[in-house]
Amino acid sequence: MATPEEQQAAANSFIQEVWGLQGVAYLVVGLRYYSQFTSFGRRLQWDDILMLLATITYTAESVAAYYVVAYWKALANNGITPEQREALRRNPDSPEWELRINGSKTHVIGLILYMTLLWLLKGYWIVYYNRLTEGVSSAKRVAYWGAYIVPITYVSCLLVAFLKCIPFEKQWQIDPEPPNSCMPAITYIQTIYVMAMNTITDFYLMAIPLPMVWRARMPWRKKLVIMVMFSGAFLEMAFGILRAVSILTKGNTDPAQSGYWSVRESFVSFVLTNMPMVYPLVKRFIEKSVSSSKGNSRPGLGDSQGYRLESFKNKSASRPRPDERDLGDTVWGSKEHIVATETIDKGQSSGDDASLPGSDRAPNSYNTRMRGTTTTGAIGGNSSAVASFGGAKNWRHGAKAGDQIIVTNEYTVRVDEEAASGTPGRYAGR
Repeated sequence: MATPEEQQAAANSFIQEVWGLQGVAYLVVGLRYYSQFTSFGRRLQWDDILMLLATITYTAESVAAYYVVAYWKALANNGITPEQREALRRNPDSPEWELRINGSKTHVIGLILYMTLLWLLKGYWIVYYNRLTEGVSSAKRVAYWGAYIVPITYVSCLLVAFLKCIPFEKQWQIDPEPPNSCMPAITYIQTIYVMAMNTITDFYLMAIPLPMVWRARMPWRKKLVIMVMFSGAFLEMAFGILRAVSILTKGNTDPAQSGYWSVRESFVSFVLTNMPMVYPLVKRFIEKSVSSSKGNSRPGLGDSQGYRLESFKNKSASRPRPDERDLGDTVWGSKEHIVATETIDKGQSSGDDASLPGSDRAPNSYNTRMRGTTTTGAIGGNSSAVASFGGAKNWRHGAKAGDQIIVTNEYTVRVDEEAASGTPGRYAGR
């Protein structure tokens, strides 16, 4: 067992870690919203609201973990010998009695916040994938059922948290010694159950995009990058398992282990969930920095292309094309689809198809024109959509937009007259 000096040193180190991770998380979510607002305007989607709630919940969880260590000295109603419990019962006014009761209560709050954060992030992914899978029926069904599975598993975790110890206030009982299920810092049933539900739902969520990306026809390097981005849940699961093992093996001698690993897992989940929006912004910044350092003012398309997860026909441009400019990376935002277009010299645009057998329909193509440049656009379906890039918030013409659209970071798309009138045009090549 660690000495008091070692425990204090560990507590101080953890406090620094908590606020360091919190600062990084704020930076990441700030970049995420910056990418969202500059690319798609300030209109909030459901995933934006869920991420805001997740940020508030993560902050509250960090504060709870800080209180456990800084104020309650990492004490709870576990890790006490029968003799110590007897001594505390005889002296209920002692500082340790109050520290252990308040520590146990804060553990209960922290565990509920921990579960709430993880499942808010899962809800974020469900909203995100429901848009990403438009037109891919098999993946759409998986995402649809996920909208039921995620809240059901969250409610089941809450039921375990509230019903594992009855009456509820026994979770901060000191004497007589409560059962393990009433020791929130080391409760076996809640630790194992939450880990199991978290792992199962993470596997389920990864089963939505990964098969689509695997079947898509695109360069292997790009496919690998996208698959790694959508496989971040493996890392989160590893932290969840480490948390459970740490609590079950060391929790009785160091009650703060629950807070330590809950905060770490929450941080990893929070950052990974924001990566699809942050990565293109960072990648484009690095590419432009490298290009500037080499004195190249026209970086061209390079790797900054998106990839469609269903096929569409190649179209030839009917007009001359302006000079090439960097479109930036694909951002999966308001109408997210992973879309691919390759630009060929002398005004021709060819589709780097990524066909999927589960695709419901082929999107109609319309000629779209950009400020200062042109790019390929694909619009399909019958629903009205607002597409805004580079900060613009609406279409200049009242054209019918749909479920499939190329999403890029840099420029504003507007529909040509012939597109607005409903006449299919051609892709304007770049």
